[in-house]
Amino acid sequence: MQQLVLLLIIGVVLADSGAGAAVDPGVGLRWLPLAVALVPPLIVLGVELVLVRGTLDRAALGDLRALHAAGRRLRLMQWLAVGSTVLALLGFGWLELLRASIGDLVVIDELIAILPGLVVVALLWAVQWPVERLVQESLVIRRLDRGLPVRPVPSAGSFLLVQIRMHLLVVLVPAVLVLACVELSEVVVRQVLPPDRPDWLAGLLVGAASLTALLLSPLAITRAVGARPLAPGPLRDALQAVIDQARVRVRGIRVWPTGGTALNGAVIGFIPGLRQVLLTDALLETLPRDELRAVMAHEVGHLSHRHLPWIAAVVIALVWSLGTLLEWIARPLLVGLIDAGGTVEDSMLLLQGSGTVLILLGTYLGFGVVSRRFERQADAAAARALSTDCEESAAPGTITHRAAASMAGALETVSRLNGIDPARHTWRHGSIRWRQRHLADLVGRPVERLPIDRSVRILKGGVLLVLIGLGLVLWLDPAREPAPEDAAPLARTALEVPSTP
Repeated sequence: MQQLVLLLIIGVVLADSGAGAAVDPGVGLRWLPLAVALVPPLIVLGVELVLVRGTLDRAALGDLRALHAAGRRLRLMQWLAVGSTVLALLGFGWLELLRASIGDLVVIDELIAILPGLVVVALLWAVQWPVERLVQESLVIRRLDRGLPVRPVPSAGSFLLVQIRMHLLVVLVPAVLVLACVELSEVVVRQVLPPDRPDWLAGLLVGAASLTALLLSPLAITRAVGARPLAPGPLRDALQAVIDQARVRVRGIRVWPTGGTALNGAVIGFIPGLRQVLLTDALLETLPRDELRAVMAHEVGHLSHRHLPWIAAVVIALVWSLGTLLEWIARPLLVGLIDAGGTVEDSMLLLQGSGTVLILLGTYLGFGVVSRRFERQADAAAARALSTDCEESAAPGTITHRAAASMAGALETVSRLNGIDPARHTWRHGSIRWRQRHLADLVGRPVERLPIDRSVRILKGGVLLVLIGLGLVLWLDPAREPAPEDAAPLARTALEVPSTP
């Protein structure tokens, strides 16, 4: 779900940079961007209002497949709602129309531009609340059968607030913080620095502002989700021991309040002094001690393997490499389109729009592949950590069955009590079954020579080589300035192409 917010943020940033192939609707159709942003989500909302009734009727007759179908339908409709907003931003100049009405305000115009997608995503949760209530009631019965702590089924408002905090604010808050700092720093650059300032100085100030906002974002996230420190006691001591064993630094362990409706964990923050580990209340109340330690070891594994900075490097490498590759491909294509009778402006708009879509799609797919490998490595780190202090001594220095089973059991419990199909594949984490099979394959392997560690080292090396190679291309490319008589036809054509807004 958090990728939907990322998609909206990326869409509005690209629209702000002029990367979208904006269509000028003309004076008579100036509200077309607004219609594209609002009408499809409203249709989606209306359709779901009708379909929910059928889902409830089928569930009342004992058809549990209707509940699973409702979950899949919810995800699809939320994607459609967000997709229409991104289409309005990149294809129909929704951000430009908005700024023509309210002005280019710091962050405010970007927030309003993505608001249709965010609001409909939240409203879809509200519309599906009757279905979710059935799921929550069944989970209460399941908890009673297993002798687990039970909380009252939340109200519709409480459920909606938890969903917004867990799925939207976790990404939206740091993104808005970074955007605000970047735009404010740009204003300062324009107002304070002299017009003849060097470009590198302005870029340095904007970069420093965005980096500062990113580093401080854990504080904003914990406030946004209402996280509180985990109370001292045996549980906290056991979880802190896992952190100390991994030799990583975190500022604290916090309870992520969800009203007992979700089991999840996360690590936020790059700087050790600001880094936080978030564990939901339901996770702490439900999982046995060994499984809780496995979850903590998994989250700490992300830190010990430095997955957070490497994720940033992967995204940069994907966007940069795809952009460079498509730029090389687009040059001969532009000449071909013009030779075929197309205008320069229309040909560039077509290539620009197609390139933006391909970069987003390639980055999405590539990031998913890397993220799923990082999750498997974090699972392996948890099994390694639990194996080192396990009493089993049949094969010292290897992954024990108990350690792997604790992490696999934690995954099973989280999926079942969250109402997630263990076989369902997800973009960032893969499927629970896929990860459990990987854990089972680790049993008996030496803790210092796990296959996933070797795979991730190769992956990181490839990312590093890509970044170095792209840096060399960027450094060498400006030096290649052929004389006009030696320039390629595309270069001569490019000189005549007017810049598009």
